[in-house]
Amino acid sequence: MISFENWKEGFLVTVAGQRLLWHSAKRPAVFVHRAGEMRSAWRSAGTCLPTMASGRSALFRFSGGLVMREELRDARSVAAFADYSSAYSTAIFSLYFSCLDKEIDSVRLRFHDMPKAHWNGLGPREQHLARGTIALPLGARSAAFAMDGRFILCSSSGERKLRFSEAEMLFDLDLPAEVHFGYARTPAEACRLWRYSFGSLDSFFENPDESYRGAHSGKSQTLIAAEARAHSVVIPQEAAGLLGSLSFSGAGPEDYQQLNMAVAQAVREGSIWKYANLMLCQPDIALPAQFRREIGNAFISLGDILPARLKNRYAKIRAGLEKYWEFCRMRWTEDGIPALLHPSLLYPQDVALESRDDLLMAGADMVFAPNLKEKGELASLVLPEGEWVHFWTSRIYPSGRVTVHAPAGAPALFYRAESEYSWLFDSVRQVASRL
Repeated sequence: MISFENWKEGFLVTVAGQRLLWHSAKRPAVFVHRAGEMRSAWRSAGTCLPTMASGRSALFRFSGGLVMREELRDARSVAAFADYSSAYSTAIFSLYFSCLDKEIDSVRLRFHDMPKAHWNGLGPREQHLARGTIALPLGARSAAFAMDGRFILCSSSGERKLRFSEAEMLFDLDLPAEVHFGYARTPAEACRLWRYSFGSLDSFFENPDESYRGAHSGKSQTLIAAEARAHSVVIPQEAAGLLGSLSFSGAGPEDYQQLNMAVAQAVREGSIWKYANLMLCQPDIALPAQFRREIGNAFISLGDILPARLKNRYAKIRAGLEKYWEFCRMRWTEDGIPALLHPSLLYPQDVALESRDDLLMAGADMVFAPNLKEKGELASLVLPEGEWVHFWTSRIYPSGRVTVHAPAGAPALFYRAESEYSWLFDSVRQVASRL
């Protein structure tokens, strides 16, 4: 899984067959910055002397004063990771950086990457794809997931800048710092590895309402990023992209709930029905309590202005789907698959889905297009592979682009024809047709 080679007064670390970190005196990949100097004044960390700390850990002492510790942990060492068939192909490679010289305040790391790698997340952001340079605010824990089954998590005492380019990643991190690489076969499998390694949801699922109140009193880590961008102002039209990026960021339920609340507070009169449609399609665990069974006064800035018929329809549909919402919750806690997610997480090979930031999935069996940026009641979307049933008409559609009527109370919502909950969806459709 991992190999280490001494290389021209440096070293080469290879993980899962990929050259990850290749540092030498003439071609450095590890740099340090000294306090008081220009931010661009990076210098090589120098030569290093590696020593084995254990069978799965090594220590690197650089001549420039930096200390790097590497550690490999496979999924078999995670007791809760019960699927041992996949545990043999999953692992976490971690790097820990510190320095006894207080004048050295940050480290720059140049990692090799897979050609044409597609990284996503580091949200909440308006798009799920991670491109160019992304700065993460202090205190925000946000990961990036690749379509090939890898993930990255960086933590730092201060600023973090992550730059993604062709076959290379450049990270600037204030010391002390950590970088964790997760390796799995698919994004869905990576979610499971993340869930049992970094994203424990146990405390939340034991008492979701209490967890939400606690998270609401102190802001969630991923919402810090949204607030830092625009002083807590969320652009409602970007809600689908923001929510989709969270599914690639290792976010927890409280992150989705607080983001949904921020969207609701930012909505302005005239388009409220579109955001009611957005809430209608989301699993309970992704929504604040006041959205789960009624819409009421949830849109705080607007007050109670939705017609009574739409509010009643909303309540009946959401209550009718309770069993499916519970299935989404259970899959999140057991498999790490977010209850609300971007379709590419489950369909990483579908190129047509990759560029879309206007699509979301509620669990594995429902896909919908909130249609927040377009005027009118027509919604266009791309359906993943397989056959999909239009929730409101029961018409079956193949994968690919479709356009449907999506008025208030009937968003562009589809479910998998092979879903074990088809009977439930059809039953709710029949009830909705009479409302």
